[in-house]
Amino acid sequence: MAFRTYTGLRATRGALGGNVFRQSLPAATQLGRPRKMETNAQGAQTKEAKATRSKYKLTKAAGKSRYEVAPGQRIATATAGVPALVRLGTAAFVAGNLKNFRKRPSKPIELYEFEGCPFCRKVREACTLLDIDVLMYPCPKGGPTWRPKAVQLSGKSQFPFMVDPNTGRKMGESDDIINYLWNEYGDGNVPLLLKLGPVTAISNTLALLPRINRGISYRKSKLPKNPIDLWAYEASPFCKLAREVFVELEIPHVYHSVARNSPKRQELIDKWDVFQVPYIEDPNTGIAMFETPDIIDYLEKTYAV
Repeated sequence: MAFRTYTGLRATRGALGGNVFRQSLPAATQLGRPRKMETNAQGAQTKEAKATRSKYKLTKAAGKSRYEVAPGQRIATATAGVPALVRLGTAAFVAGNLKNFRKRPSKPIELYEFEGCPFCRKVREACTLLDIDVLMYPCPKGGPTWRPKAVQLSGKSQFPFMVDPNTGRKMGESDDIINYLWNEYGDGNVPLLLKLGPVTAISNTLALLPRINRGISYRKSKLPKNPIDLWAYEASPFCKLAREVFVELEIPHVYHSVARNSPKRQELIDKWDVFQVPYIEDPNTGIAMFETPDIIDYLEKTYAV
């Protein structure tokens, strides 16, 4: 099965001016359609690529250059693609004025959150637009590790909760977190779709309804010694399916956001001469792999109990 890079979105001129991201076709209807892959034949020559290839064994390579979804995955992929539709493509692209942003965090932002939370999703959208990496501490309901730690840090059971190791700032409340991140690492101008108050919250809630029971509750697992590295972006349904399992198994992971136009996409191309997400590197086992179903199967067999 070949899961190609997904956005299903294209920029068009809206009636009120500016770019509006529209869904070209639902994910489940684009089966077998040729997709152009981003490649770099010189990737193996870079220092970073050599380090990756010496440290990790690629057990599942990227699929062929066709957008395919196995019959058993069609419904899941279609429902996971709903958020991109409802949120008008927010988090499918990085912010257009990325080059004007003030600075990049030297250490990943730490975020206590869970996949099925609309307020957490709103903050993840902001991180994608800002193109910043985040150390995710999944806090599913009933989780014995990160949820209690978040409550200890914040003094209340409320998500998301952010810790910025670069500045020492700690805070809850999704709007406060977004404003802080945009002022600290952006240009101070929060995008409209992230600051519409109840409209933003309601649309993120509606976006999650088709998969309301996934990425919320804890399933017994064994924690890895070190966080897993995950390359993904918020608007991709394939990344969402993998992320649901990360959250349910309470697996900490460094989320390397690589939405459309992210300069970090080249870093991933350099590793294996191709771009495709989701992609993981597990420093605990030395395993690297592409392909959503294979990643899910790996997480289940390695960390589920």
